[in-house]
Amino acid sequence: MSISKLNLTNSEVWIMYSSENSDPYFSKFITDKTIVPSAAVLSKENSILFVHELDKENVKNFFGDVIVYDSETSIIKNIEKILEKLQFPQTIYLNYSDRLDSQTDVLGHGTFRFLSDNISKFYKIRGTHEPRFFSADEIIYFLLDSKTDEDIKYLKIAANRALEILNTAFRKIRPGMSEKTIANLVHNIFKQKPSYFKKFGIISEDFSWEKETCPIVLVGENLQKGGHSAPSDKILKRGDTVYFDFGVKITLKNGKSYSSDLQRMGYVLMYAEKTPPKSVTDVFNTLTCAIQKGIENMFPHKKGFEIDEIVRNFITKKGYPNYNHATGHPIGENAHNPGTSISPKGYKRSEMEIRENGVYTIEPRIQIPNGGSIEEMIMVTKNGGVPLCAPQKSLYLIK
Repeated sequence: MSISKLNLTNSEVWIMYSSENSDPYFSKFITDKTIVPSAAVLSKENSILFVHELDKENVKNFFGDVIVYDSETSIIKNIEKILEKLQFPQTIYLNYSDRLDSQTDVLGHGTFRFLSDNISKFYKIRGTHEPRFFSADEIIYFLLDSKTDEDIKYLKIAANRALEILNTAFRKIRPGMSEKTIANLVHNIFKQKPSYFKKFGIISEDFSWEKETCPIVLVGENLQKGGHSAPSDKILKRGDTVYFDFGVKITLKNGKSYSSDLQRMGYVLMYAEKTPPKSVTDVFNTLTCAIQKGIENMFPHKKGFEIDEIVRNFITKKGYPNYNHATGHPIGENAHNPGTSISPKGYKRSEMEIRENGVYTIEPRIQIPNGGSIEEMIMVTKNGGVPLCAPQKSLYLIK
């Protein structure tokens, strides 16, 4: 989503401040070519970038106006001049979070005080109403969630790449392997890069999160654990379920990155078995049906907690225990992007809406010994959710 699509009114401005790329959203939406403290004022009419003279040659391609200053003390003076020119807008958005979102709470208390105190003082001296400062959370979420066709294309590639690695891993898993051995198996498959990367301009691939826990692997009794457990020495036995939580992060020539986050579930057949027992198929079918209910209801403007209730209630009404994590989260550049949380009502970001063309996960869990968990990446459309890769419809069977 282009920053030019922001729907600010005449009485609103978004001020961003960065020093040595301290603000990732300044780097993402404005420029990552400044080192000395720089700032941007975004209004309905214009986008203005303030840079030190040392950095002026690096921002020639900025989409708005550039004002060059010569000392740190003058940066706030230049901001004040623009605010006066804009007739003292009363609403000023800054990059801090009032939703306890560490990913968007980036400004820092000292910088917040520097900006808010000086701007308030300036308004008072000019005899106008002091401005109100608000979190820019909603603006950032809007920009990150509004995926372009190109974004969706590469998120699909990231999702399918993770899925092909997991498909290969499930074919190679054998009873007697430990969770750690299975995780290392995935790491070895990951090292073999596909030929299509070059075709799509993908220059590098990493894990979606820390290598030590990517993938998360749980088997048998360990399925009762929470979803963030690292692989252990627990041995996979016949009659066990096994699940992966895994994703990759691909980076393009233009510097953009896209992540995936999938969970898949399998079962190790006993010697005499040709199909899993009812207790396992019931777990699997409950998970896939709950996910499908969620997908069918993923319309724009639905609130996060509404999707969570649909999926979570389906699990618990089948007699399984409630799981101890959110049902889903936004995904994009990072596996866990800022934005609407698909989690129970009462969580700060679960009251927010999911957005058209936004991509979110749905990941219910049946947290019992030999339980399971499945996670899908879903794009929101006017007609409901659309999976970005083939959803799991049958258990992986390990012989």
